Amino acid sequence: MTAPLLAVHGWGFDAGFWMPVLERLPDFRGDCIDMGFYGTPKRPRVPRPLILAHSMGLAWALANIPRPWAGVLAVNAFPRFTRSPQFVDGVPPRLIERMLARFDEAPQQVTADFLTRCGLQDPDTSAIAPEPLKETLSWLAQCDERTTLKMLPCPVLALAGTNDPIVPQGMSLASFAPETLVLAEGAGHLLPLTHPDWVASQVRLFAARLEA
Repeated sequence: MTAPLLAVHGWGFDAGFWMPVLERLPDFRGDCIDMGFYGTPKRPRVPRPLILAHSMGLAWALANIPRPWAGVLAVNAFPRFTRSPQFVDGVPPRLIERMLARFDEAPQQVTADFLTRCGLQDPDTSAIAPEPLKETLSWLAQCDERTTLKMLPCPVLALAGTNDPIVPQGMSLASFAPETLVLAEGAGHLLPLTHPDWVASQVRLFAARLEA
């Protein structure tokens, strides 16, 4: 039987982010995490799921979702975001520090600026819940789930864009084993929105491998 899906969104988004992909997988069971950035959090328990994780959603899943997992399909994702002496391919920490410095004063604008950088046009952040967004942004600044990812006893597949403005190609190459990484030429940070057919097909192929 195909493993049930458990989809996890990234910072600034909600569970609806995954709908374009899930609508193309009507025969799959599963559910979505919602971190509560726009309202009530939702943290369903799905037994032995196939994790679909976008962006920060991978690091968050590694830190928060109990195992065992059937597998992980990571999209525009990473186990660590910020640069350190042990992770030179991360982004400069000052990028998040600047967001945090402005957040209390202008949470809607900070969130909208980030979503625009991701590739959304005219994002509506009027209904955000600032507290969980700030808390998770602070966590993102220092999280490091690279060892957890490396030690996972389940298959991993990573999809990334070569023109991602949030997760540079170098970060993807440094985060995932070459045999587990598939690059979409010219694609950006929102593969589940811009390439939903392709992402859904990758889910089907990966799920079939898990059943074999």
